[in-house]
Amino acid sequence: MKLTQRILIVTLALFITSALSAQPKEIVLDKGWTARRAMELKVDGTVISSPRYQFTGWMEAVVPGTVLTTLLHNDVFPDPFIGMNNELIPDIYETGAEYYTFWFHNGFTLAKPKPGQQVWLNFRGINYRAEIFLNGRRVNHDTHEGMFLRQKYLVTPFLSEDGNNSLAVIVHPPDPVGNPNGGQGGDGTIARSVTQQYTPGWDWVAPVRDRNTGIWDKVSLEITGSVDLRHPWVKTRVPGVRIPGGNQQPAFLDVSAEVVNASDVEKSGVLTAEWERKPYQVPFTLAPGETKMISFPEIRVENPRLWWPNGMGEPEMYDIAFKVEENGSLSDYEIVSVGIRQADTYFDEETGGRVFQVNGQKVFIKGGNWISSDLLLRHTPERYEAEVRMHARMNMNMIRIWGGSITERPEFYNACDRMGILVWQDLWVTGDCNGRWFDAMKKDSQARRQVYPDDQSLFIASVIDQVKMLRNHPSLYFWCGGNEFPPTPYLNDKLAKEIFPTYDRTRYYLNESTGPDLLRNTIGGGGDGPYGIQDPARFFNTPSYPFNPEIGSVGMPNVETMRRMMSGRDLNPPVDDRPNNVWRYHKFIGYGGTIEAFGEIKGVDDYCKKAQVVNYEQYRALQEGFNASMWNAYTGMLVWKNQNPWTALRGQFYDVYLDQNGGFYGYMHGARPLHVQLNLNDTSLCVVNQTLKDASGMVAEAHLYSLQGALLGKEVFRMDVSSNTWKVAGKLKLEGKPEGLHFVRLLLKDAQGREVDENLYWLTSRKEDFKDLQKLKPAKLELQVKITDRGKVAVIRNSGSETAFFTRLRVVHSTTGELALPVFMDDNYLTLFPSEEREIGITWYPMPGKAGPGKLVVQAEPWSGPVVEVEL
Repeated sequence: MKLTQRILIVTLALFITSALSAQPKEIVLDKGWTARRAMELKVDGTVISSPRYQFTGWMEAVVPGTVLTTLLHNDVFPDPFIGMNNELIPDIYETGAEYYTFWFHNGFTLAKPKPGQQVWLNFRGINYRAEIFLNGRRVNHDTHEGMFLRQKYLVTPFLSEDGNNSLAVIVHPPDPVGNPNGGQGGDGTIARSVTQQYTPGWDWVAPVRDRNTGIWDKVSLEITGSVDLRHPWVKTRVPGVRIPGGNQQPAFLDVSAEVVNASDVEKSGVLTAEWERKPYQVPFTLAPGETKMISFPEIRVENPRLWWPNGMGEPEMYDIAFKVEENGSLSDYEIVSVGIRQADTYFDEETGGRVFQVNGQKVFIKGGNWISSDLLLRHTPERYEAEVRMHARMNMNMIRIWGGSITERPEFYNACDRMGILVWQDLWVTGDCNGRWFDAMKKDSQARRQVYPDDQSLFIASVIDQVKMLRNHPSLYFWCGGNEFPPTPYLNDKLAKEIFPTYDRTRYYLNESTGPDLLRNTIGGGGDGPYGIQDPARFFNTPSYPFNPEIGSVGMPNVETMRRMMSGRDLNPPVDDRPNNVWRYHKFIGYGGTIEAFGEIKGVDDYCKKAQVVNYEQYRALQEGFNASMWNAYTGMLVWKNQNPWTALRGQFYDVYLDQNGGFYGYMHGARPLHVQLNLNDTSLCVVNQTLKDASGMVAEAHLYSLQGALLGKEVFRMDVSSNTWKVAGKLKLEGKPEGLHFVRLLLKDAQGREVDENLYWLTSRKEDFKDLQKLKPAKLELQVKITDRGKVAVIRNSGSETAFFTRLRVVHSTTGELALPVFMDDNYLTLFPSEEREIGITWYPMPGKAGPGKLVVQAEPWSGPVVEVEL
């Protein structure tokens, strides 16, 4: 957003807030909460929420949060992310639901509303059932049910005269809670409720002991006039095929909103939508208690700034301000951020895969699967920002929200909007729990599971609500009914024919993640996978699904994370891929001897160091293999998975502490929009252009180096590569290639001779034998930091005569030596030949409350040789 536009919106918000009342429109209740186990109390909510109730024995509570996060906050249980601690926390299946049924209380002060004002109590997420009391009276006559159903209660009549208010909420777990018997989603019965399904455990996570029971999302008070503004909706239409930048043909907006008369008398007024300083107005009249949808005439936008996916153009955003006035007085307002873009899709018969388009342009999908930012739902805008930024840095353009988790929060979508990340949002169905196949670990029959959840009306109501919450986000690309399996026939039919056409008709609805509407399965299997370590060359010569929604592999973290999550003998690495009990508990997936190919394992530090080389090559080759058949055989691919919400030892580009591993940077290289790559089967060199600009006069160079870094040969290729396509430049001859290990560095330069991409491969003439790297003598590195117009830059130089292979940069706190996280670097795991120098931009984004002590130090650690460091 341009600065002038931002100032206008802020000014408008301040003006509206001032006009509405001296108080802010929204008061977030995220402090001052206490909690206590319900079965310890002998009184009900009318007593607990009364002004005279004494809160003896109550503990400080975390809201938003869960029962377990509150217990962890009070040191009742140890951190379940560490070692075997999760086994020390009682599971709800054994204790009974009463053990994790808790009262939550908040005392808040609110001045008495002025005449005509209304006060609303909003809950954005409660898991699972709740009764709500305010000042001795019950607020919700019907018990709240459902993890994904927001609630908004008119509480003006419940407020106290003196401004001191007492809010009490009892939260009950889902029923049934499910048996964590080791199956995917345990015994599957968690899916009888409209809740997240991973909480009884999965093959990548341990069971969540309270099943994430609690007030898990935002609680707030909202102050309006008599007419309440709800669910403003901006649909954008961008005709034709567009090119980023330059002048654009017009785009069109379809704008609407709901207004609600919260009073017992008729109300008349005006609804205004202000777009780019121009107000559009529609008058209305509402009967007492009436809700009405109001639509504006179509708005034509001249020369619009369009929203584009990451790597194709800028994700431009606008703000549109809505306000409701009745009898000339401001009653309510909302400011909505929108992106102007057109989302389309079609099934490509030639490839057998679905093609996704934005603004008329095909988007080759590069992305991955997302579970949750945190296993226990401890979400913050700052963490969302950091994690989504990591995906953008990896050159991804899509995140899929997996169906066994949650509908992601608006703060997540805000970050995706800003960074151009498309989002595939699953609903709350999985093939494992909902009966795609027979499973002896499940309590109910396959047929019984196929009609989960028990309350299908609640499922529909939750979908409608979540759609209304998210549909203005340009990053939300399409909805999917379930992971590897659709919802019940009744639900699927209603969603496809009624719900989405009514409430979000500009987006595609895919009924399940592996079905024939996404891909034509000609190779067998389930339509996704595989999930283990692969020969990197396999990705170039073994067919995959035309659009693969899940293909995954390994994900060992760096050793600092291993030492953070376990200690002592528990750190001992696997022998022949046989892990100890702690590694097994943390879902370790084996490397199939690929780590040992780099030499004998000498402890956990050595194991993790060598694992990063395998991670790097595995995920680079995965993306490059799909690049090599872009549009010919493939329309896209999503990695399983990008991140872990827990300390798991598999499938991740960064760990739960936000430390990036080798796979992060390997994938980042393989997914660059303008990229030069090597086919690991036939040594052909390919240039991939996934941008929307033709790349003319490109020069690709291949440099052959010895183990010690001596230049042995060079090959040059010249070519033009059209936009959104790829071209094979030729086959490398690699004349003078030595026996054993050698390096091939590919460089891509534009017509002006500027380097636009670099890609280094370590190859060997001895199959799967990289032990020559152990022969490298200690590298001599020099490191300094300079300040530039883009921030702090580490300058690293190889001043010795030996290759500084796979040099890892990290930032640590000087006083503790602990990693400063998260850190964003231009590149990492660098290989510098003698006399080479690289400049790497480094930015630290500390999470709230975790800035850490002392100064920051950047360190460089080569494959062989001492660590060098300098103050950052």
